[in-house]
Amino acid sequence: MKKISLLIIALSATFALHAQWTDDPVNNNHIANCSPDAGEIYISTDNETGDTYVQWIESGINGYGPALQRLTFDGTPQWGTEGIRITGHNFYSYSEGIAMTTTSDHAVVSCFATAQDQTVAVKIDSNGTYTWGAQGIALFNNNAFSRAELVAGNDGGVWALGYDYQRLYLQYINADGTLNPCITVDGGNYNVRYGKLTLGPENTVSLTYEKVSSNVGLYADKEIYVIGYSPNGTQMGPAVKLMSMQSFQVTYLHYAIPDGMGGGYAYIWHPAISNAFNTYVFHYNGDGLSTIDGQDGIPVHSTDPSNYYIEAYGTVDPVSHDLIIGYEQTDAVTQSQSRVYVNRITPTGTKVWGEGVLVADNVGVNYSNIMVDAFEDGTGFTVIYKRSGESSPYTSTVEAVGMDMNGNILWTKTLSSTQYDRTVSRNTAGFHLGQNIVAWVNSANGGLYAQNILSDGTMGIPVPDDTGIEEWTNDAVVTVIQVFNILGQPLKVNDLKELSTGIYILQGMTEDGRLVNKKVLINKK
Repeated sequence: MKKISLLIIALSATFALHAQWTDDPVNNNHIANCSPDAGEIYISTDNETGDTYVQWIESGINGYGPALQRLTFDGTPQWGTEGIRITGHNFYSYSEGIAMTTTSDHAVVSCFATAQDQTVAVKIDSNGTYTWGAQGIALFNNNAFSRAELVAGNDGGVWALGYDYQRLYLQYINADGTLNPCITVDGGNYNVRYGKLTLGPENTVSLTYEKVSSNVGLYADKEIYVIGYSPNGTQMGPAVKLMSMQSFQVTYLHYAIPDGMGGGYAYIWHPAISNAFNTYVFHYNGDGLSTIDGQDGIPVHSTDPSNYYIEAYGTVDPVSHDLIIGYEQTDAVTQSQSRVYVNRITPTGTKVWGEGVLVADNVGVNYSNIMVDAFEDGTGFTVIYKRSGESSPYTSTVEAVGMDMNGNILWTKTLSSTQYDRTVSRNTAGFHLGQNIVAWVNSANGGLYAQNILSDGTMGIPVPDDTGIEEWTNDAVVTVIQVFNILGQPLKVNDLKELSTGIYILQGMTEDGRLVNKKVLINKK
Protein backbone atom coordinates (compact mmCIF):
# COMPACT_ATOMS: atom_id res chain seq x y z
CA MET A 1 0.00 0.00 0.00
CA LYS A 2 1.42 3.35 -1.03
CA LYS A 3 2.01 5.96 1.59
CA ILE A 4 1.70 9.70 0.84
CA SER A 5 3.91 12.02 2.84
CA LEU A 6 3.68 15.81 2.52
CA LEU A 7 6.37 18.33 3.40
CA ILE A 8 5.79 22.09 3.49
CA ILE A 9 8.55 24.15 1.90
CA ALA A 10 8.32 27.62 3.39
CA LEU A 11 8.25 30.36 0.76
CA SER A 12 6.09 33.05 -0.72
CA ALA A 13 3.76 31.65 -3.36
CA THR A 14 5.59 31.00 -6.63
CA PHE A 15 3.82 29.38 -9.54
CA ALA A 16 6.06 29.84 -12.57
CA LEU A 17 9.53 28.92 -13.72
CA HIS A 18 9.86 31.48 -16.52
CA ALA A 19 8.35 34.66 -15.14
CA GLN A 20 7.81 37.91 -16.99
CA TRP A 21 7.58 39.89 -13.78
CA THR A 22 10.74 41.82 -13.03
CA ASP A 23 12.36 42.88 -9.79
CA ASP A 24 13.90 45.92 -11.52
CA PRO A 25 11.85 49.14 -11.05
CA VAL A 26 13.61 50.67 -14.07
CA ASN A 27 12.39 47.96 -16.44
CA ASN A 28 8.79 47.01 -15.69
CA ASN A 29 6.72 44.43 -17.53
CA HIS A 30 5.48 45.78 -20.89
CA ILE A 31 2.15 44.04 -21.46
CA ALA A 32 0.67 45.75 -24.53
CA ASN A 33 1.19 48.46 -27.10
CA CYS A 34 -1.12 51.43 -26.70
CA SER A 35 -1.20 55.15 -27.48
CA PRO A 36 -0.27 57.87 -24.97
CA ASP A 37 -3.94 58.93 -24.73
CA ALA A 38 -5.03 55.54 -23.34
CA GLY A 39 -6.68 55.55 -19.92
CA GLU A 40 -9.48 54.20 -17.70
CA ILE A 41 -7.37 51.17 -16.81
CA TYR A 42 -9.06 48.45 -14.76
CA ILE A 43 -7.62 45.21 -13.40
CA SER A 44 -9.31 42.00 -12.26
CA THR A 45 -7.81 38.63 -11.28
CA ASP A 46 -9.23 35.12 -11.54
CA ASN A 47 -9.36 33.89 -7.94
CA GLU A 48 -8.49 30.30 -8.84
CA THR A 49 -5.95 30.48 -11.66
CA GLY A 50 -4.26 33.75 -10.73
CA ASP A 51 -4.65 34.99 -14.32
CA THR A 52 -5.10 38.75 -14.42
CA TYR A 53 -7.06 40.76 -16.98
CA VAL A 54 -6.21 44.39 -17.73
CA GLN A 55 -8.60 46.66 -19.65
CA TRP A 56 -7.91 50.11 -21.04
CA ILE A 57 -9.54 52.43 -23.55
CA GLU A 58 -7.97 54.44 -26.34
CA SER A 59 -8.82 55.96 -29.70
CA GLY A 60 -9.23 53.62 -32.65
CA ILE A 61 -11.01 53.38 -35.97
CA ASN A 62 -14.29 52.68 -34.14
CA GLY A 63 -13.95 55.45 -31.54
CA TYR A 64 -12.71 55.63 -27.96
CA GLY A 65 -13.20 51.96 -27.13
CA PRO A 66 -11.91 49.20 -24.85
CA ALA A 67 -9.04 46.75 -25.28
CA LEU A 68 -8.06 43.89 -22.99
CA GLN A 69 -4.97 41.84 -22.17
CA ARG A 70 -4.69 38.59 -20.25
CA LEU A 71 -1.64 37.87 -18.08
CA THR A 72 -0.75 34.49 -16.64
CA PHE A 73 0.32 34.34 -13.01
CA ASP A 74 3.93 34.93 -14.00
CA GLY A 75 3.05 38.11 -15.89
CA THR A 76 3.23 36.71 -19.44
CA PRO A 77 0.83 38.47 -21.89
CA GLN A 78 -1.41 36.00 -23.74
CA TRP A 79 -3.34 38.08 -26.28
CA GLY A 80 -0.61 39.47 -28.52
CA THR A 81 1.16 42.80 -28.48
CA GLU A 82 -2.06 44.80 -28.96
CA GLY A 83 -4.38 42.79 -26.74
CA ILE A 84 -7.97 42.23 -27.89
CA ARG A 85 -9.81 45.38 -28.99
CA ILE A 86 -13.61 45.43 -29.00
CA THR A 87 -14.37 46.10 -32.68
CA GLY A 88 -17.98 44.97 -32.99
CA HIS A 89 -19.34 48.38 -31.96
CA ASN A 90 -18.78 52.06 -32.60
CA PHE A 91 -17.95 54.37 -29.70
CA TYR A 92 -18.02 58.07 -29.06
CA SER A 93 -14.78 60.09 -29.14
CA TYR A 94 -15.08 60.26 -25.36
CA SER A 95 -15.88 57.64 -22.71
CA GLU A 96 -19.28 56.94 -21.20
CA GLY A 97 -17.56 54.63 -18.72
CA ILE A 98 -16.40 51.08 -19.27
CA ALA A 99 -16.57 48.33 -16.61
CA MET A 100 -14.76 45.00 -16.46
CA THR A 101 -14.66 41.97 -14.17
CA THR A 102 -13.50 38.36 -14.21
CA THR A 103 -16.07 35.62 -13.79
CA SER A 104 -16.08 32.42 -11.75
CA ASP A 105 -15.91 30.34 -14.98
CA HIS A 106 -12.50 31.86 -15.86
CA ALA A 107 -13.57 34.49 -18.37
CA VAL A 108 -13.72 38.28 -18.44
CA VAL A 109 -16.75 40.51 -19.05
CA SER A 110 -16.48 44.03 -20.43
CA CYS A 111 -19.50 46.34 -20.26
CA PHE A 112 -19.73 49.65 -22.11
CA ALA A 113 -21.99 52.22 -23.76
CA THR A 114 -21.92 52.45 -27.56
CA ALA A 115 -22.35 55.36 -29.94
CA GLN A 116 -25.88 54.03 -30.52
CA ASP A 117 -26.68 54.72 -26.83
CA GLN A 118 -26.89 51.04 -25.98
CA THR A 119 -25.27 49.38 -23.00
CA VAL A 120 -23.57 46.17 -24.11
CA ALA A 121 -21.76 43.35 -22.28
CA VAL A 122 -19.14 41.18 -24.00
CA LYS A 123 -17.71 37.97 -22.49
CA ILE A 124 -14.28 36.64 -23.54
CA ASP A 125 -12.88 33.34 -22.30
CA SER A 126 -9.21 32.73 -21.47
CA ASN A 127 -8.53 31.60 -25.06
CA GLY A 128 -9.77 34.91 -26.46
CA THR A 129 -13.10 33.52 -27.72
CA TYR A 130 -16.19 35.75 -27.56
CA THR A 131 -18.48 33.52 -25.49
CA TRP A 132 -21.55 35.70 -26.13
CA GLY A 133 -20.50 36.59 -29.68
CA ALA A 134 -18.46 39.57 -30.87
CA GLN A 135 -21.55 41.79 -30.65
CA GLY A 136 -22.18 40.78 -27.05
CA ILE A 137 -25.55 41.32 -25.40
CA ALA A 138 -27.59 44.53 -25.26
CA LEU A 139 -28.80 45.23 -21.72
CA PHE A 140 -31.58 47.05 -19.84
CA ASN A 141 -34.15 46.84 -22.67
CA ASN A 142 -32.10 49.58 -24.40
CA ASN A 143 -33.01 52.09 -21.70
CA ALA A 144 -29.63 53.01 -20.21
CA PHE A 145 -26.98 54.81 -22.23
CA SER A 146 -24.21 54.98 -19.65
CA ARG A 147 -22.51 52.03 -17.95
CA ALA A 148 -22.00 52.30 -14.20
CA GLU A 149 -20.82 49.04 -12.60
CA LEU A 150 -20.22 45.29 -12.89
CA VAL A 151 -19.84 42.61 -10.21
CA ALA A 152 -19.35 38.88 -10.84
CA GLY A 153 -21.67 36.26 -9.38
CA ASN A 154 -20.57 32.83 -8.19
CA ASP A 155 -21.98 30.87 -11.16
CA GLY A 156 -20.22 32.47 -14.14
CA GLY A 157 -22.79 35.25 -14.46
CA VAL A 158 -22.52 38.94 -13.64
CA TRP A 159 -24.63 41.80 -12.31
CA ALA A 160 -24.58 44.85 -14.60
CA LEU A 161 -25.68 48.37 -13.70
CA GLY A 162 -26.35 51.29 -16.03
CA TYR A 163 -28.13 54.63 -15.90
CA ASP A 164 -29.55 57.47 -17.99
CA TYR A 165 -28.89 60.30 -15.47
CA GLN A 166 -32.44 60.03 -14.10
CA ARG A 167 -32.75 56.39 -13.02
CA LEU A 168 -30.67 53.24 -12.62
CA TYR A 169 -31.08 49.93 -14.45
CA LEU A 170 -29.89 46.66 -12.92
CA GLN A 171 -29.80 43.22 -14.55
CA TYR A 172 -28.26 39.81 -13.90
CA ILE A 173 -26.63 38.15 -16.93
CA ASN A 174 -26.38 34.38 -16.64
CA ALA A 175 -23.18 32.56 -17.60
CA ASP A 176 -24.66 31.53 -20.96
CA GLY A 177 -25.68 35.11 -21.78
CA THR A 178 -29.39 34.81 -21.07
CA LEU A 179 -30.85 37.81 -19.28
CA ASN A 180 -32.86 37.96 -16.09
CA PRO A 181 -35.51 40.69 -15.68
CA CYS A 182 -34.32 44.29 -15.86
CA ILE A 183 -34.79 46.22 -12.61
CA THR A 184 -35.51 49.96 -12.71
CA VAL A 185 -34.60 52.08 -9.68
CA ASP A 186 -36.49 55.38 -9.77
CA GLY A 187 -36.10 58.25 -7.33
CA GLY A 188 -39.41 60.04 -7.92
CA ASN A 189 -38.69 63.77 -7.71
CA TYR A 190 -34.96 63.02 -7.46
CA ASN A 191 -32.58 61.65 -10.04
CA VAL A 192 -30.99 58.32 -9.14
CA ARG A 193 -27.34 58.02 -10.19
CA TYR A 194 -23.87 56.64 -9.53
CA GLY A 195 -24.66 53.18 -8.22
CA LYS A 196 -22.17 50.72 -6.75
CA LEU A 197 -22.66 46.97 -6.29
CA THR A 198 -21.51 44.50 -3.63
CA LEU A 199 -22.27 40.79 -3.94
CA GLY A 200 -24.20 38.98 -1.21
CA PRO A 201 -25.05 35.30 -0.62
CA GLU A 202 -26.65 33.24 -3.42
CA ASN A 203 -25.84 35.92 -6.00
CA THR A 204 -27.95 38.55 -4.32
CA VAL A 205 -26.61 42.07 -4.66
CA SER A 206 -26.62 45.23 -2.57
CA LEU A 207 -26.93 48.41 -4.59
CA THR A 208 -25.80 51.69 -3.05
CA TYR A 209 -26.91 54.74 -5.01
CA GLU A 210 -27.19 58.50 -4.82
CA LYS A 211 -30.48 60.38 -4.93
CA VAL A 212 -29.61 63.71 -6.49
CA SER A 213 -31.78 66.83 -6.65
CA SER A 214 -32.81 68.01 -10.08
CA ASN A 215 -30.82 71.22 -9.71
CA VAL A 216 -29.16 72.25 -12.95
CA GLY A 217 -25.51 73.10 -12.41
CA LEU A 218 -22.41 71.90 -10.64
CA TYR A 219 -23.88 71.57 -7.13
CA ALA A 220 -26.82 69.53 -5.86
CA ASP A 221 -28.42 67.96 -2.79
CA LYS A 222 -27.52 64.29 -2.33
CA GLU A 223 -28.50 61.30 -0.21
CA ILE A 224 -27.05 57.78 -0.28
CA TYR A 225 -29.29 54.70 -0.05
CA VAL A 226 -28.77 50.93 -0.09
CA ILE A 227 -31.20 48.33 -1.40
CA GLY A 228 -30.95 44.58 -2.10
CA TYR A 229 -32.10 42.45 -5.05
CA SER A 230 -32.08 38.80 -6.04
CA PRO A 231 -31.10 37.74 -9.60
CA ASN A 232 -34.75 37.20 -10.57
CA GLY A 233 -35.46 40.88 -9.90
CA THR A 234 -37.08 40.55 -6.49
CA GLN A 235 -36.46 43.50 -4.17
CA MET A 236 -35.21 42.40 -0.75
CA GLY A 237 -36.78 44.84 1.67
CA PRO A 238 -37.12 48.62 1.49
CA ALA A 239 -34.33 51.02 0.57
CA VAL A 240 -32.34 52.22 3.61
CA LYS A 241 -30.86 55.69 3.84
CA LEU A 242 -27.15 55.65 4.71
CA MET A 243 -26.27 59.33 4.27
CA SER A 244 -28.50 62.25 5.13
CA MET A 245 -29.08 65.09 2.69
CA GLN A 246 -25.86 66.99 1.98
CA SER A 247 -25.19 69.76 -0.55
CA PHE A 248 -22.01 69.51 -2.57
CA GLN A 249 -20.57 69.13 -6.05
CA VAL A 250 -22.39 66.59 -8.23
CA THR A 251 -19.15 65.00 -9.46
CA TYR A 252 -18.01 63.91 -5.97
CA LEU A 253 -19.15 60.29 -6.00
CA HIS A 254 -19.35 57.52 -3.41
CA TYR A 255 -17.63 54.13 -3.48
CA ALA A 256 -18.67 50.79 -1.98
CA ILE A 257 -16.81 47.55 -1.18
CA PRO A 258 -18.00 44.25 0.35
CA ASP A 259 -17.18 43.58 4.01
CA GLY A 260 -16.84 39.78 3.67
CA MET A 261 -19.92 39.22 5.86
CA GLY A 262 -22.67 39.88 3.33
CA GLY A 263 -22.73 43.64 3.85
CA GLY A 264 -20.41 46.44 2.82
CA TYR A 265 -18.81 49.81 3.41
CA ALA A 266 -19.59 52.98 1.48
CA TYR A 267 -17.51 56.16 1.59
CA ILE A 268 -17.55 59.59 -0.02
CA TRP A 269 -15.72 62.91 0.37
CA HIS A 270 -17.53 66.23 0.44
CA PRO A 271 -17.38 69.63 2.22
CA ALA A 272 -20.99 69.85 3.43
CA ILE A 273 -20.29 69.13 7.14
CA SER A 274 -18.38 71.96 8.88
CA ASN A 275 -17.73 73.44 5.42
CA ALA A 276 -14.45 71.50 5.10
CA PHE A 277 -13.59 68.54 2.87
CA ASN A 278 -13.44 65.16 4.57
CA THR A 279 -14.11 61.52 3.70
CA TYR A 280 -17.09 59.93 5.47
CA VAL A 281 -17.58 56.20 5.98
CA PHE A 282 -20.86 54.23 6.24
CA HIS A 283 -21.51 50.52 6.82
CA TYR A 284 -24.48 48.26 6.12
CA ASN A 285 -24.96 44.64 7.20
CA GLY A 286 -26.24 41.65 5.22
CA ASP A 287 -29.82 42.83 5.73
CA GLY A 288 -29.00 46.23 4.25
CA LEU A 289 -29.29 48.00 7.62
CA SER A 290 -26.87 50.70 8.74
CA THR A 291 -24.65 49.68 11.67
CA ILE A 292 -23.25 53.16 12.34
CA ASP A 293 -25.30 55.57 14.45
CA GLY A 294 -26.58 58.61 12.58
CA GLN A 295 -26.52 59.36 8.88
CA ASP A 296 -23.52 61.68 8.67
CA GLY A 297 -21.00 58.84 8.57
CA ILE A 298 -17.63 58.59 10.33
CA PRO A 299 -14.94 61.06 9.16
CA VAL A 300 -11.60 59.40 8.49
CA HIS A 301 -9.81 62.34 10.13
CA SER A 302 -10.88 65.17 12.41
CA THR A 303 -12.36 67.90 10.25
CA ASP A 304 -9.82 70.68 9.72
CA PRO A 305 -10.80 73.77 7.68
CA SER A 306 -7.16 74.28 6.68
CA ASN A 307 -6.81 70.81 5.13
CA TYR A 308 -8.73 68.47 2.84
CA TYR A 309 -8.94 64.68 3.45
CA ILE A 310 -9.87 63.25 0.07
CA GLU A 311 -8.98 60.78 -2.73
CA ALA A 312 -9.86 57.83 -0.48
CA TYR A 313 -9.55 54.15 -1.40
CA GLY A 314 -10.56 51.28 0.87
CA THR A 315 -9.96 47.58 1.44
CA VAL A 316 -11.42 45.17 4.00
CA ASP A 317 -9.31 43.05 6.35
CA PRO A 318 -10.48 39.42 5.79
CA VAL A 319 -10.16 38.50 9.49
CA SER A 320 -11.57 41.46 11.45
CA HIS A 321 -13.71 42.76 8.54
CA ASP A 322 -12.59 46.28 9.45
CA LEU A 323 -12.22 48.87 6.70
CA ILE A 324 -8.63 49.95 5.98
CA ILE A 325 -8.91 53.25 4.14
CA GLY A 326 -6.14 55.34 2.62
CA TYR A 327 -6.56 59.02 1.85
CA GLU A 328 -4.67 62.16 0.93
CA GLN A 329 -4.28 65.22 3.13
CA THR A 330 -3.78 68.42 1.15
CA ASP A 331 -3.93 72.06 2.17
CA ALA A 332 -7.21 73.86 1.49
CA VAL A 333 -5.69 77.09 0.16
CA THR A 334 -3.28 76.03 -2.58
CA GLN A 335 -3.57 72.21 -2.54
CA SER A 336 0.18 72.18 -3.08
CA GLN A 337 1.28 70.11 -0.09
CA SER A 338 0.34 66.47 0.25
CA ARG A 339 0.48 63.58 2.73
CA VAL A 340 -0.86 60.01 2.68
CA TYR A 341 -2.68 58.54 5.70
CA VAL A 342 -4.50 55.31 6.48
CA ASN A 343 -7.14 54.65 9.11
CA ARG A 344 -8.92 51.55 10.37
CA ILE A 345 -12.66 51.71 10.96
CA THR A 346 -14.87 48.97 12.41
CA PRO A 347 -18.40 48.09 11.17
CA THR A 348 -19.85 50.09 14.08
CA GLY A 349 -17.78 53.17 13.24
CA THR A 350 -14.92 53.01 15.75
CA LYS A 351 -11.73 54.61 14.43
CA VAL A 352 -9.09 52.18 15.68
CA TRP A 353 -6.19 54.44 14.69
CA GLY A 354 -7.66 57.75 15.87
CA GLU A 355 -6.30 60.46 13.58
CA GLY A 356 -4.88 57.87 11.23
CA VAL A 357 -1.36 56.61 10.55
CA LEU A 358 1.02 58.64 8.39
CA VAL A 359 2.27 56.65 5.40
CA ALA A 360 4.01 59.32 3.29
CA ASP A 361 4.95 62.75 4.63
CA ASN A 362 4.93 66.13 2.91
CA VAL A 363 8.30 66.51 1.19
CA GLY A 364 7.32 69.00 -1.48
CA VAL A 365 5.71 66.46 -3.83
CA ASN A 366 2.12 65.42 -4.54
CA TYR A 367 0.64 61.98 -4.02
CA SER A 368 -2.28 60.58 -6.01
CA ASN A 369 -3.91 57.32 -7.15
CA ILE A 370 -3.82 55.96 -3.60
CA MET A 371 -4.82 52.27 -3.50
CA VAL A 372 -4.98 49.95 -0.47
CA ASP A 373 -5.14 46.13 -0.54
CA ALA A 374 -5.35 43.63 2.33
CA PHE A 375 -3.06 40.60 2.58
CA GLU A 376 -4.98 37.35 2.16
CA ASP A 377 -4.03 36.04 5.61
CA GLY A 378 -5.21 39.14 7.49
CA THR A 379 -1.74 40.13 8.75
CA GLY A 380 -1.49 43.47 6.94
CA PHE A 381 -1.96 45.43 3.76
CA THR A 382 -0.18 47.49 1.11
CA VAL A 383 -0.61 51.12 0.15
CA ILE A 384 0.31 51.87 -3.47
CA TYR A 385 0.39 55.44 -4.77
CA LYS A 386 1.79 57.69 -7.48
CA ARG A 387 4.44 60.16 -6.29
CA SER A 388 5.10 63.25 -8.39
CA GLY A 389 8.61 64.22 -9.40
CA GLU A 390 10.58 66.87 -7.51
CA SER A 391 11.39 68.79 -10.69
CA SER A 392 8.06 68.39 -12.48
CA PRO A 393 4.56 67.66 -11.17
CA TYR A 394 3.76 65.95 -14.48
CA THR A 395 6.25 63.11 -13.99
CA SER A 396 5.97 60.45 -11.33
CA THR A 397 7.09 57.17 -9.81
CA VAL A 398 4.95 54.34 -8.40
CA GLU A 399 5.59 53.51 -4.73
CA ALA A 400 4.38 50.81 -2.34
CA VAL A 401 4.37 50.50 1.45
CA GLY A 402 3.59 47.33 3.41
CA MET A 403 1.98 47.69 6.85
CA ASP A 404 0.77 45.34 9.58
CA MET A 405 -2.64 45.46 11.26
CA ASN A 406 -1.27 47.66 14.04
CA GLY A 407 -0.37 50.35 11.52
CA ASN A 408 3.38 49.67 11.60
CA ILE A 409 5.38 49.97 8.37
CA LEU A 410 6.89 46.62 7.37
CA TRP A 411 8.67 47.64 4.17
CA THR A 412 8.78 50.27 1.43
CA LYS A 413 9.37 49.65 -2.25
CA THR A 414 9.63 51.66 -5.47
CA LEU A 415 7.69 49.72 -8.09
CA SER A 416 8.52 51.99 -11.03
CA SER A 417 11.36 54.47 -10.66
CA THR A 418 11.69 55.99 -14.13
CA GLN A 419 10.27 59.53 -14.16
CA TYR A 420 7.68 60.12 -16.88
CA ASP A 421 4.08 61.22 -17.26
CA ARG A 422 1.85 58.22 -16.55
CA THR A 423 -1.81 57.31 -16.18
CA VAL A 424 -2.20 54.77 -13.37
CA SER A 425 -4.96 52.16 -13.20
CA ARG A 426 -8.18 52.99 -11.34
CA ASN A 427 -7.63 49.94 -9.14
CA THR A 428 -5.13 47.21 -8.37
CA ALA A 429 -5.72 43.49 -8.74
CA GLY A 430 -5.82 43.00 -4.97
CA PHE A 431 -3.88 40.13 -3.41
CA HIS A 432 -4.52 36.75 -5.06
CA LEU A 433 -2.31 33.73 -4.48
CA GLY A 434 0.21 35.96 -2.76
CA GLN A 435 0.64 38.81 -5.25
CA ASN A 436 -0.92 42.14 -6.16
CA ILE A 437 -0.68 43.96 -9.51
CA VAL A 438 -0.82 47.61 -10.58
CA ALA A 439 -0.78 48.84 -14.20
CA TRP A 440 -0.24 52.15 -15.98
CA VAL A 441 0.14 53.81 -19.38
CA ASN A 442 3.24 55.77 -20.32
CA SER A 443 1.38 58.96 -21.18
CA ALA A 444 4.50 60.47 -22.72
CA ASN A 445 5.39 57.77 -25.25
CA GLY A 446 2.63 55.14 -25.07
CA GLY A 447 2.74 51.54 -23.91
CA LEU A 448 0.89 49.66 -21.17
CA TYR A 449 2.98 48.40 -18.25
CA ALA A 450 2.33 46.35 -15.12
CA GLN A 451 4.21 45.37 -11.98
CA ASN A 452 3.53 42.84 -9.26
CA ILE A 453 4.31 43.07 -5.55
CA LEU A 454 4.14 40.29 -2.97
CA SER A 455 3.05 40.69 0.63
CA ASP A 456 6.66 40.54 1.84
CA GLY A 457 7.61 43.47 -0.43
CA THR A 458 9.23 41.27 -3.08
CA MET A 459 8.86 42.23 -6.75
CA GLY A 460 8.97 39.56 -9.42
CA ILE A 461 9.08 35.87 -8.59
CA PRO A 462 11.08 35.29 -5.39
CA VAL A 463 13.75 32.64 -4.95
CA PRO A 464 12.31 29.74 -2.92
CA ASP A 465 13.49 29.60 0.66
CA ASP A 466 13.94 25.90 1.40
CA THR A 467 14.85 26.44 5.04
CA GLY A 468 12.43 25.72 7.84
CA ILE A 469 10.93 22.57 6.35
CA GLU A 470 8.34 21.17 8.72
CA GLU A 471 6.20 18.05 8.85
CA TRP A 472 2.78 18.36 7.23
CA THR A 473 -0.03 17.97 9.76
CA ASN A 474 -3.67 17.39 8.96
CA ASP A 475 -4.80 20.55 10.72
CA ALA A 476 -2.28 22.82 8.97
CA VAL A 477 -4.78 23.37 6.15
CA VAL A 478 -8.28 22.17 6.95
CA THR A 479 -9.80 23.10 3.57
CA VAL A 480 -7.85 22.80 0.29
CA ILE A 481 -9.39 25.25 -2.17
CA GLN A 482 -7.18 24.79 -5.23
CA VAL A 483 -4.14 22.77 -6.30
CA PHE A 484 -1.60 24.10 -8.83
CA ASN A 485 1.39 22.48 -10.49
CA ILE A 486 4.78 24.17 -10.33
CA LEU A 487 3.97 26.15 -13.50
CA GLY A 488 0.98 27.73 -11.79
CA GLN A 489 -1.58 25.77 -13.79
CA PRO A 490 -4.71 24.74 -11.85
CA LEU A 491 -5.35 21.01 -11.51
CA LYS A 492 -8.68 19.25 -11.20
CA VAL A 493 -8.07 17.17 -8.09
CA ASN A 494 -10.70 15.68 -5.79
CA ASP A 495 -8.20 14.02 -3.46
CA LEU A 496 -4.52 14.69 -2.84
CA LYS A 497 -3.94 10.94 -3.23
CA GLU A 498 -4.54 11.43 -6.96
CA LEU A 499 -1.33 13.47 -7.28
CA SER A 500 1.86 11.83 -8.44
CA THR A 501 5.28 12.47 -6.87
CA GLY A 502 6.30 16.10 -7.37
CA ILE A 503 6.08 19.66 -6.11
CA TYR A 504 2.72 21.43 -6.03
CA ILE A 505 1.21 24.60 -4.62
CA LEU A 506 -1.86 24.33 -2.43
CA GLN A 507 -4.19 27.23 -1.74
CA GLY A 508 -6.20 26.50 1.37
CA MET A 509 -7.88 27.75 4.52
CA THR A 510 -6.33 27.20 7.94
CA GLU A 511 -8.22 26.28 11.08
CA ASP A 512 -8.19 29.92 12.23
CA GLY A 513 -9.66 31.15 8.95
CA ARG A 514 -6.49 32.35 7.18
CA LEU A 515 -6.06 31.91 3.42
CA VAL A 516 -2.57 30.52 2.74
CA ASN A 517 -0.50 29.31 -0.19
CA LYS A 518 1.90 26.44 0.52
CA LYS A 519 4.45 24.80 -1.69
CA VAL A 520 4.34 21.06 -0.94
CA LEU A 521 6.41 18.06 -1.90
CA ILE A 522 4.40 14.90 -2.48
CA ASN A 523 6.56 11.81 -2.24
CA LYS A 524 4.88 8.47 -2.92
CA LYS A 525 6.94 5.56 -1.69
